[in-house]
Amino acid sequence: MAFEIDQPGGYLEIIHTVYPGIDIRSAHLLTHDGEFNDILMINDDLVFRFPRHAENIPGFLLEIRLLAKLRNHLPLPIPDPIYTSGTTTAPGKVFMGYRLIPGQPLYSQVLKSITNEVILHELAKQMADFLSMLHHLIPATLGLDLPLQHMPDWLRNFYSEVRTHLFPLMRSDSCLSLTRHFENYFNTPALQRYLPVIIHGDFGGSNILFQQNHISGILDFSSAGYGDPALDIASVSTYGESFFSYFCQFYKLTDSLLKRANFYRGIFALEEAWYGWKNDDKEALGRGMEQYV
Repeated sequence: MAFEIDQPGGYLEIIHTVYPGIDIRSAHLLTHDGEFNDILMINDDLVFRFPRHAENIPGFLLEIRLLAKLRNHLPLPIPDPIYTSGTTTAPGKVFMGYRLIPGQPLYSQVLKSITNEVILHELAKQMADFLSMLHHLIPATLGLDLPLQHMPDWLRNFYSEVRTHLFPLMRSDSCLSLTRHFENYFNTPALQRYLPVIIHGDFGGSNILFQQNHISGILDFSSAGYGDPALDIASVSTYGESFFSYFCQFYKLTDSLLKRANFYRGIFALEEAWYGWKNDDKEALGRGMEQYV
């Protein structure tokens, strides 16, 4: 269940409780941003995120620690939490605040509007360099103890949930196609083997900022962890075959990595539908289910 608060005044009161000296001249909620968070813009240059669901708070606190450790280790700007809610874990009171990273989301339609090959190559190289460096960082060296995201176990549970709650809403041919997709994964041991690395976990257009023909920053590490790098590669592949071919020139890909990425890309919409069903978010459910009903 989502936490509800008198917005934005209630959030400002919470921030002032922890940081009574902060100078707040203006504040407004970004009503169209933040799938899992309420996002408050302060003074047009500070971003404060508040987790909307209690179940997301442990991951949110882990994200704060991760961002602090990743500082100065990556080739692109990432959020740098200079304000945090401290030790509290109370819903509605947990937050992080960081300087605004300029730029607009690099959605697929934005990328498709770019026809200059030099710019496209540069964007692909920036993405590849960022992910390559992230995937080669060693958690222990950074002083991080990240939980292992064991994808085969997670996928078995996810598939069970989908069959129970989403299959009844789908066309029969959609159910059959998804069954084949999952069963091929579970029956192919090679698809379930990978060397875990630090991953972003949600490397999509809404979290990749674009400004003046360059990527200006990477947002939202709430899904980051120690897992399969193919998840990040799958996200890049959604930009289309042409752009992905540029990316592959700069990121060293194996056949196994590509096959796993293809599998993950095939369930991205399903994950959105499952999130929508689980959190009674009819818009997310509708978007995720669109191709299956």
